[in-house]
Amino acid sequence: MNRLLLLKICLVAAFVGDLCLAIEHVSIERDGKSVHVDGKIVVEAADGGLLIEDAGGMLWAITPDEIVNRDSDAVPFKPADQEAMSEQLLREFPDGFRIHNTAHYLVCYNTSQAYAEWCGSLYERLFLAFNTYWKNRGFSLNEPDVPLVALVFDDQRSFAAYASPELGEATSKIIGYYSLRSNRVVMYDLTGSETAGGGRGSTAAHINQLLMRPGAERTVATVIHEATHQIAFNCGLQTRYADIPLWVSEGVAIYFETPDLRSSKGWRNIGGVNQVRLQEFGRYFRNRPADSLLTLISTDDRFRDPRQAGDAYAEAWSLNYFLIRKHLKEYLQYMKVLSEKRPLRYDDPEDRVAQFKEAFGDDLEQLNTEFIRYMRTVR
Repeated sequence: MNRLLLLKICLVAAFVGDLCLAIEHVSIERDGKSVHVDGKIVVEAADGGLLIEDAGGMLWAITPDEIVNRDSDAVPFKPADQEAMSEQLLREFPDGFRIHNTAHYLVCYNTSQAYAEWCGSLYERLFLAFNTYWKNRGFSLNEPDVPLVALVFDDQRSFAAYASPELGEATSKIIGYYSLRSNRVVMYDLTGSETAGGGRGSTAAHINQLLMRPGAERTVATVIHEATHQIAFNCGLQTRYADIPLWVSEGVAIYFETPDLRSSKGWRNIGGVNQVRLQEFGRYFRNRPADSLLTLISTDDRFRDPRQAGDAYAEAWSLNYFLIRKHLKEYLQYMKVLSEKRPLRYDDPEDRVAQFKEAFGDDLEQLNTEFIRYMRTVR
């Protein structure tokens, strides 16, 4: 059984928060190997299960049967800085990997330096734009506790070798992802992919040229989508392993994913109409069930069903787009409630609906009518 699920089932104990600032030292036996974990306790379950965050931001879900030894000391927990995390990354990855650091990111890569620098610049522009967007709407975010790590592999094969233990067969179908567990964005050099038309970029201008070719925009958007998740989970908009409805977390990431490769200093088209998702929602609308809004906000089931996932993502973007433009005050209040959710506390469908209604009103039918009417005007 999944370790997180076991911890969730047994979770009756406290969230430690400020009560436990010391470092916990836990020795565990996992998959036939001895592992030592040092970090702060995020959650301690009634049966002794633990969720621990280490100094680099990695989350460890530990079941009681894995624990061999456990103790703590009086040394205050301190997140790792850029130097410490850089050293750890270079120890973790083989020769050939290097580090490119920016104000908020550590880009660990074995591709060209030009591509690593291009990624760092792209992520920093997104970081600034994301924070500015919410600040300008009265929702102040915080600085990340740790440097944000982006792993950039030189090709799909090396990317898959790293990602397969975590993602399994899905690795072959994606070009990048954000890991809630490791807190890392993982991708490979897109200028060497068929989607980008082949031929690696040697300068930022050349890389932009390659990635603005027809067919490459969605590839870049996917990478930005995953980087948006990383920022949201590290700047206080959302909390890792908290019960954030997928229509919110995915809808927000889609809202920010439109790439702006022509600008070197800004991110001018945040919140622009996502034409791909708009067209998908238009097709879905032809046979959209009457309870579609309810099923979207009450559970994550539609996102996890391959037959319904595409429509769910399209409706998630559409609903976020509508609420931000027509019900911004209520939307921000709702996002504030979600930002305060703690890890591994899961709501049932009725609670999710109640939270939504508390923000947007009890009449879902009326809101749904307004939603559809508005989306028909979007071009």
